[in-house]
Order: sequence, then C-alpha cells, then structure tokens
Amino acid sequence: MPTVNESAPIPKWNAPEPTKENLDFVELIDLDLSKFEHLETRKELAKDLLQAVTQHGFFTISNHGISTKLWDHQMDVANAVMNLSNEEKRPYEGTPEEDQKGIYVGFKPSGELGTKGGFHKEVDHYNMLLHDFETRPHPQIISPFKEEIRHLMQTLNGDIHRKLLILVAMVLEVPEQLVLAMHRPGGSTTNYFRYMSYSPRNDADREKSRDLFLPGHADWSTFSILFSQPISALQILDNKNQWKWVRYIPHTLIVNVGEALEFLTGSLFKATIHRVVTPPVDQRQKLRIGILFFTRPNDDKLLVPIAESPYLQKLDLDTSQETEMFKTNEYLQAKKRGYKKKELEYDFDRPKDAMKHVDPFSDYDPLDLKKHRVYGVVAQQDVSM
Repeated sequence: MPTVNESAPIPKWNAPEPTKENLDFVELIDLDLSKFEHLETRKELAKDLLQAVTQHGFFTISNHGISTKLWDHQMDVANAVMNLSNEEKRPYEGTPEEDQKGIYVGFKPSGELGTKGGFHKEVDHYNMLLHDFETRPHPQIISPFKEEIRHLMQTLNGDIHRKLLILVAMVLEVPEQLVLAMHRPGGSTTNYFRYMSYSPRNDADREKSRDLFLPGHADWSTFSILFSQPISALQILDNKNQWKWVRYIPHTLIVNVGEALEFLTGSLFKATIHRVVTPPVDQRQKLRIGILFFTRPNDDKLLVPIAESPYLQKLDLDTSQETEMFKTNEYLQAKKRGYKKKELEYDFDRPKDAMKHVDPFSDYDPLDLKKHRVYGVVAQQDVSM
C-alpha cells in the first residue's frame, strides 16, 4: 500500500458537524466485509446482501479495508480539487460530445445558463476514468497524489467491488467466475472515480430548484459506492414509497444498486430511486464534498438476466421482460438520448410549477437530441461472454 503523501501543501478538510435535526432516517443493512474471509460468514454476508437489495437497494459497508488515514487524506484532496477556481478547472472540463456518449471525464462542462452539464451551477464534479487514469491530463494539484488515488481506485474496484460480485454470484447460485467475467478488468471504459461538491444556495435558487440538487433518479451502474458524508442531503425512495434520509456513519461506505445490475438479475436487485436535497438548516451553508466510485459491466455485455441462475429460474426472473435489449455501451448512449426518460415525477412531495421552477436536467440538450429520439440498436443475442 502506498504511503499517504502528506508532504504536499494542501489545505486540511475539516469535517462539518453532523446535523442535530431529527430527520426521518432509513435503516440500512450493513455488510461487514471482515466476514468475507471465511466461507460460513461469507454465506451470512450473501444473505444480508439479498435482504438489502430486495428491501431498499441501498446498504452500507464496514471493515472495507480503506484506512482512516487514507480516507481522511482523500477528503483533503477532494476538497482541494473541488475548490479550484473556474479558470483552473476549465482546461480539464469534459466535452459535450464525451458527455453525450456517457464518457464522464474531468469537470462537468460549463453551460450558457450557469449549469454544469445538466446539473445546477452549484453542483460540480471531477471524474477520473479507471481505465485511462494515467493517460489523461489532470490538474496540477492532483499530481503529488496520483499513486494514492490509483491505489484507492484499485481497492474499490479490485477488492471491494470484486467481493460484492462474488456475493452476487452466491445469491444467484452461479459460479463466481460467471459474474466476475461480466466485469473483467479493462472490460468497461466507463468505470470512474469521482470527487464531487455541492455549494450552498441562496433562497431564490433553492425555491427555483424545489430544494433539489439532484432530482429523483436511478444510477446506470452495477454498483455505486459513496463515502459517507457528514452533511445530510442524500435521500432514497423506500419500499413504502416514502422519502427517507440516509444517515451519516463515519468511515462507512454507502452502496446502491444500479440499473445494469437490475437488468442482470431480472429486477431481483432493485435500482432504487434516490436524490440529493438541500441539507438541514444547521448544515446548508456548508460546502458538501463527496467521493464516489461507479462500476459497470463490460462495454459489450448484453444487459439481460443471467439465465444460468437457478435462483432466478425459481422466481421466473431468468428471461428479460424488456422489449428492447442493449449492451452496456448501447444502453448508456440510449439513456443519454432520452430512452425511458422518466414520465413519473419521483419528487412528488415537491410539486413542480413550470412558471417558477427550473429543471436543468430536462432543459440540458446541447446536441438537440430531444427532436431525435434515437434509442440505439436492439441486440439479438449475447455475444459478449
């Protein structure tokens, strides 16, 4: 493991105090990865995972192997990167063409109305692709910490994510290599590591956005892995159709299922709708810094249920109910072009008034794709395995 580089001059990130407000928190199942090493306790973990993904689609991970020292220092780095000026960020913005292809790299491109690639102007993030971290240029402030970042990405992908995939295989009662092969090293060109920031907003902007930083949505990933954040803002739509806050637990990972895994498991695993809202009053003037990692299947993997699974067969979930089937890379492009654009307003508790509310995600269309709903190619057979 590389030594955390504390010699480079970088400001210390001071973790905000957790909220003192009495919020309606969801109770998530925790996967203690220290249990993974022994077969009997690993079986317990698989049972916990099944309960977690069918109940909420979200869970936490403890004893994940990321040291407290590395965790805290990476928060320092994330804070420093996200506090760069707009002028310092601009050379490292992703292009609209990359964004439309689902290649999320660099800072979000700046838009004419102050939006950032469909996001509110107060939301920004810096993405580093797992497969080409070394070849792309990065802001100078990252240079002293590249080995540290590379190690963290490999821990998240090669250790934590790998263990999760093995647990998925145990749930589905299939050989672990079957699931691992769908996520082979280098097979996805869109696995990425992210630093993210949410800046405080004034009352007028809060009103226009309905107090939403990110509206209700599901991720397109296999798993999304988030460093638990002290500023409360993440909410999930639970299995009773109620919005619940996600609790901050220091040095704990928060994980959610994405649509790719929902497809592969015949909807046994739930890609839960979630959102980011304005923090509680005692935290809303603080900058919210986050670290995330998104995993996806191989680019050429057909997103259909794993037919070999006896467990899915017993539940009649081993065949696709979708009218159109996509490989991972096709699905990303189709989604960017409006495929299955939500008709349901997930944020039903915050009714939208077209006369006073703004939705950057609906309005963001740099390639004029709303007039051309090109969804992609309907795949006929799985040629990826």
